[in-house]
Amino acid sequence: MLCAPSCSDRIQSIETILTDSGLEGQELALENPPDIMFIDYKIPDSSGIEVLKQLQSIRERTIFIFMTAYGTKQVATEALRLGAHEYLIKPLDYDEVILMVKKALEEKVKDIRLGSMERFERQQYRLGSYVSQSKSMRHIIDQITKLTDTDSGNLLLTGETGTGKDTFARLVHEYSPRKEYPFIIVNCASLSEHLLESELFGHEKGAFTDAKAQKTGQVELAKNGTIYLDEIGEIPIAFQAKLLRFLETRAFYRVGGTKIHEVNVRIIAATNRNLRHEIKKGQFREDLYYRLDVINLHLPPLRDRKEDIPLLVDRFIEQFNSELNLQVNGLSSAALKLLSDYNYPGNIRELRNVIERIFLLEKPARIEPWHLPDHIRRYYERPAEGDQLDMTDWAFIRGHSLADVERYIISWSLAEEAGNQSNAAKLLNISRDQMRYKMKKYDLI
Repeated sequence: MLCAPSCSDRIQSIETILTDSGLEGQELALENPPDIMFIDYKIPDSSGIEVLKQLQSIRERTIFIFMTAYGTKQVATEALRLGAHEYLIKPLDYDEVILMVKKALEEKVKDIRLGSMERFERQQYRLGSYVSQSKSMRHIIDQITKLTDTDSGNLLLTGETGTGKDTFARLVHEYSPRKEYPFIIVNCASLSEHLLESELFGHEKGAFTDAKAQKTGQVELAKNGTIYLDEIGEIPIAFQAKLLRFLETRAFYRVGGTKIHEVNVRIIAATNRNLRHEIKKGQFREDLYYRLDVINLHLPPLRDRKEDIPLLVDRFIEQFNSELNLQVNGLSSAALKLLSDYNYPGNIRELRNVIERIFLLEKPARIEPWHLPDHIRRYYERPAEGDQLDMTDWAFIRGHSLADVERYIISWSLAEEAGNQSNAAKLLNISRDQMRYKMKKYDLI
C-alpha cells in the first residue's frame, strides 16, 4: 500500500509513504489523509477491499487506486463501489501509473480550487449570473428572490444612472412565472407625450396624419409578460393621468380608438430622479407614484459598494474575452487598486466602458495601470505640498513592490511624453539607455 500525502495547490514534488500492513496503512491514512492512495487487493494482515471499507470517511478527500493480480469482475465492482478511482491489473505498466498519478493530482488541485470558489461564493449574494459581495446589495437580492414566486405587484427601481436598474428589471422578469412571456422595454425619456401614448397603447388607422395603418402598442405585445418603463420620471405630466388609469385597470384605448382593451402585464418602472422631490415641484403625480411604488428597490451607487468592483471587473473581462475572442489574463494588483479607488460618477456602466475601451484599443496580455484612462490613472496623483509636480499618492505605493512602482513610473513618463523615450528619460533624470533597459525589463517594448 502506497500513500501520497497532501499536496499543495501547486504541485512541485510528491512525497510517498510505503507500508505492507493494512492496519498501519489505515492508521496513517486516517491520521493524515493522502491525496492518492494505492491499495493492493492482497495484503498480509488484511485485504484491499477491507481497507477501502475502513477508509470511507476520507473518500471525499483521497483518490483511491486499487491494484490486483486477480482481475475478477466481482472484485473490481466492489472496489469501485467503495470509492476506488481507478482499477489496475498487475503487473503494472509504470508509464501508465506515472500518467495516472499526474492526472489524479491535477484533478485533486482542481477540486481544491473549486472548493475554494464554492466557499467564496457562499460569502456572496447571488441571483443567477449576478454576484455581489456587498452588504448593501443583500436586501435587494433577497427582495428579488422573494419576488420569484409571484407575477403581480408593480416594482419601482430607483438609483443613479448606470447602477444596473435595467439588469435587475430583467432579473425580476426572468425569475418570475412570467419568464416565458415577453420582456419589453420602453424608454420614456426619448418620446413626446403623443408618441409615448402611441408607443404604449398603439393607434388606429387614421388616428393622426402619419397613422397609415393600425399599430399594436407595447403593452399589448407584452401580454402576460413584463413591460419595463425606463426613465419614468421623464414622462409629461399630461400623460401621467392616462398611465395611472391603465395601472389601476390594466385597460386602455388605442389612440383614435373606441374599443377598450384589457391586458395582463407586470409593470416595472425605473428612474434616476427623486420622485418625491418631483411631486413637490408639481412635476410628478403623487397618486401615480404610490401606484408604481408597491415595491421599491433603491440600487446603491458603485462608490458605496466598492467591494464588488473586483467581481465586476472579472465578469467584464470574461465577457469581452468571449465577445472579442481575446485572452486578457486579468489585471495587476496596481491596476485593481486604481480601479477600486476611483469613484465612478457613471457607476457600473462607466466601469464596463473602461474595460471595453481597454479591450478595443489596447488588447493587453494583462491589464496594467498604464492601460487605464487618464482620469483614473491620475485620480491618486495630487500636488505635493510646495511642489508643482504631480506625485503618486503614498496610498498607492504602499503595499506594492519596488518593481511594480518602477514599472508604473516608467510607463507614466512615456505616457507624459507621448512615447518619446529620450524625453521620458529626461523627465526621470536617467539616460536613454537606462530608459530602454528598464522598458525591456518590464516588457514595455
